[in-house]
Amino acid sequence: MSAFGHREAAPPARPVPALPGDYHVHTTFSDGDGTVEECVARAVSLGLPEIAIADHVSAVHSAPWATSCVPLALMERYVEEVHAAAVRHSGITVLLGLEAEYVPGHEAELKALVSAWPFDVVVLGVHTVDGFAFDDPDLRDDPRWNDPDAFLAAYYRTVRRAVTAGGFDVLAHIDYVSLWGHAPGPAVQPFIDAALDALAASGAALELNTDRVSDPAGAMYPSPAILRAARERDIPLVIDSDAHEAEHVGRFWDEAIGLARAAGYAGALRLSDRTLVPFPGA
Repeated sequence: MSAFGHREAAPPARPVPALPGDYHVHTTFSDGDGTVEECVARAVSLGLPEIAIADHVSAVHSAPWATSCVPLALMERYVEEVHAAAVRHSGITVLLGLEAEYVPGHEAELKALVSAWPFDVVVLGVHTVDGFAFDDPDLRDDPRWNDPDAFLAAYYRTVRRAVTAGGFDVLAHIDYVSLWGHAPGPAVQPFIDAALDALAASGAALELNTDRVSDPAGAMYPSPAILRAARERDIPLVIDSDAHEAEHVGRFWDEAIGLARAAGYAGALRLSDRTLVPFPGA
């Protein structure tokens, strides 16, 4: 099912309106506090039709994010636990996913790692720029932030490079770089547009990330302006919690659906069969 060539199911002719699935959920295998079972059970309790467990995975273990990733020695166990949860919970579609950490120059290693396992969903994450982990609270006053527009432009160039490399299904939190409140100025807009154009060309989906209370900016990602620009490019949308605790799975779904509708979206992409499904009440 993923962009690496797994078989996709034939979509139904007339999708029935439904709540969006949650395809970006972290567990104790990486930097989450909930187990696979607890996260899936939470999705079931909310009536979500699908969930993807998508823990951090990196092919570069000297990268800043390496300590938050699933250790390669535990990858087989990770796969087994997600598949076991899918068997236990027949009333919800449980997908095996990951958040692939993009590091420029290591695209081949990441693709080889992802291709070695039967992942259904590949979420693409960009958390570093030239080795700088921009979301590290200890680096909030780093000199690289002295010219926010220059750094934001470098970030969006990295996002465009990551998207162009391909091999993913969903781009996570495209404007996460604004977590410290640095809004992009006009000089950054061409780089945002180029990243969105690359995403549209890739055929992958954009994530509306509802984790607005865990970051200093207190906002969902992307901004309404980027969400509207994505809709103008016909980029499909998924709504994800980026949950790091089981009780955060499916959080703020009503608010996110409202934001999506305001941007012009009438539904979200169901990743199990790549079908666009209308929002409830649409």
